[in-house]
This record gives sequence, structure tokens and C-alpha cells, in this order.
Amino acid sequence: MDCPHCLSNKTRQLDKKTNLGYQKFYCRTCFKQYNERTGTKLNFIEFTTEVVMLVAYHYFRFKVSLDDVVELMALRGFSLSHQTVHNWVQTFGVTLGRKCRARRKGKAGKKWHVDATYLKIEGRWCYFYRAIDKEGNLVDVYLSNVRDQAAAEAFFSQAQETTGVIPEQITTDKEPALYPAIRNAFGKNTKHRDSQYKNNIIEQHHRGIKSRYRPMKSFKNIFCALVFCTAFEEIQQLFRMKNKTRGERRQLLAPKFQEMKKSFMEAA
Repeated sequence: MDCPHCLSNKTRQLDKKTNLGYQKFYCRTCFKQYNERTGTKLNFIEFTTEVVMLVAYHYFRFKVSLDDVVELMALRGFSLSHQTVHNWVQTFGVTLGRKCRARRKGKAGKKWHVDATYLKIEGRWCYFYRAIDKEGNLVDVYLSNVRDQAAAEAFFSQAQETTGVIPEQITTDKEPALYPAIRNAFGKNTKHRDSQYKNNIIEQHHRGIKSRYRPMKSFKNIFCALVFCTAFEEIQQLFRMKNKTRGERRQLLAPKFQEMKKSFMEAA
């Protein structure tokens, strides 16, 4: 393992380990000792990486509050506070979401369904733009204070950058601001289908974030809302196993968790 301080490869593995069981190393160039987590956000956390990742998994995957996660971890023998859980999910949430998002590039379909739903943040309603493809897979999400043409264009620009896909067709619910936004973002080659009934697929898809943020009793800060929404949507997409039997889902759960662990380690 190269030295995280001077990036030298003239290192030596020591016989001793840290209190958490991580291997220690010695650099012959800068004469410093370090371990496997030195230089990462996990370095000064007094719990193993697996515990931190499990906290993030519980919080973003299931309909639980901070106190619920504390209780779940207490059953496993780990004493945490709700503020510790909050700090961990805020620290690793954005980067974890971005790493999961990067793994989806080029995998989205070319027929999108787009809509915006309402989320209460700081006592006021904000707009959460979401897009899914024909199969129900996540395309991208975007949180905005306003619901206008500029916000829609910013969302489409971000969605194209995220997926690397220019859609052939976009279905909306006749929102006026989306007509010029689609034309400016994708040009005339993208067909705009405006039908409230044919866009029911994404209306039903909003249930995920709606039902999840209710136990939190809305968001108190827009940045925290952005962190949560980004990570939540990406992890829900990662563990999405449509048209699978329960037995098949159980078999796929371990590989999905390992994929999340890989993204988490990259985020740390």
C-alpha cells in the first residue's frame, strides 16, 4: 500500500494492527506510520467501516428515522447517538450517491417519463424533478426552489450528463414550462408526448420518496434534503429488482450489497 502522505511506494507492512483490526504500514521516505484507512473520511471514526456502511444502508434503504437506526444498531451491540447517524449519512451520502450514479452511465433507456413532485423543506414547498425510463429505471433527480423553464432545462442538462443518453421520447403531464425546456435541451429530434394518463408510471414512482420522507417529518435544511434525496434515489435504484421472485431477490441481495460496499469505499 502506497503512503497516503508522500505517495511513496517504499513502504513496509508492520506486524501490529490498529485497535479496530486494520493493518499498519511504515513509509521509508517520510518515516510516518499509517493504516488502511489513513487519508480517508473513515480514519478518525471509532467504528469499523462495515458499521458505518450498515448505518448508511439502513437509513437510505428503509423507512426509518435516526432514532430507529440507533435502535437497530443497538440490537447488534453498537451504541450510537442519533447525531452520529446524522453526521455519517451527511458525510458519506452525497459521494455515495455520485458513485452509484456514475455506475449507471449509459444504462438508461431512450424513452423517458418526467414529472416534478412536492417536498416540504424548511416549512415551504420545493420541487423535486424526477425522470425514469420506460422500464421504470431511474434516469436522474433534481431539487429546485422553483418550478420554471430554467429549472427544467438545468434538470435535463444534468440528466443527459448523468446518463450519457439523448432521449428519443419524453412523456410529461402537460406542464407549460417543459415544452420550451425539452426543445432547448434536446432539439427537435426528441419527441415530446404530453399525456397525463400515459405519465401515470412516474406518478406511481413518486411514492418511494414520498413515503420515505414522511417518517422524517419533512426536511429542516435544503442541503440535507439534497444529500438525502440523491443518495436515497440511487440506492433504491441499485437494489431495484423488478420482475424477480423472492428467491431470486434473496440470491441477488448479496451481490447488490457488495456493489454498494464498493461504491461506499470509493466515496470514503
